Amino acid sequence: MPQEFESVNDEIKNEAKKVWQSKTGKERAMYFVDYYKVHFIVGVVVIALLISIIHSFATRKENIFEVLVINGMIDEVDYDGLMEGYFENIDYDKKKQEYVIDPNYQIDIYGTDQYNQMNIQKVFVNVSVGELDVMICDEDFMRFARAQDCAADLTTILPKSMLDKYEDKLVWYDFPMEEVGVEGYEEEYERDYAGRNEAVSIEITDFCKVQEYNMFPEKKVYALVIANSSHIDKAIGFLEYLDTP
Repeated sequence: MPQEFESVNDEIKNEAKKVWQSKTGKERAMYFVDYYKVHFIVGVVVIALLISIIHSFATRKENIFEVLVINGMIDEVDYDGLMEGYFENIDYDKKKQEYVIDPNYQIDIYGTDQYNQMNIQKVFVNVSVGELDVMICDEDFMRFARAQDCAADLTTILPKSMLDKYEDKLVWYDFPMEEVGVEGYEEEYERDYAGRNEAVSIEITDFCKVQEYNMFPEKKVYALVIANSSHIDKAIGFLEYLDTP
């Protein structure tokens, strides 16, 4: 750099230094606030987000059981009390583990609006990622859900004592063409569904807890155990619990 530029640069620095030294402490503080306030705010927001994310991961609990209630009562039912009654005799680490019951799904399977479609997608995302264990719903959604091939065959998971006790409540489903088939896809239907005769749901309308908590007033109620559930034992126990006084 030419000497004359260095001299000018030094002179500017010296003048700036003199101006800075002439300012009071309060004036210097105001300068920093005005000049760096945007940087400071952005920095605080970033730090807060990082802390929130770290805290969320550090305190996140393992989900040991999840139930969705679809088209049942919402505000009027003590679902927490229902679940606490089931888990009071189950040993688990309350600091690290939790159970979930979500009754906030109202779905019209015949509705084409965005709200219905979004809720249907949310339900089956939960199913696909293996987070859902049991679905409790009305008849319309039961028929819809079983056609999605997501329910376990109860004859393969329930003990014989329960199968005998609730034989008349099992919903046997042979996957009729009118529900799962689409005209022009008869070959696919024959390959995927024909001949399958499975108990994919159980009617629980008059189960003690369903009646006690008045979960579905004046509706038939059904329970499905999700096929890819990783908590089958708890799901079976939950069905038994629903029919205890």
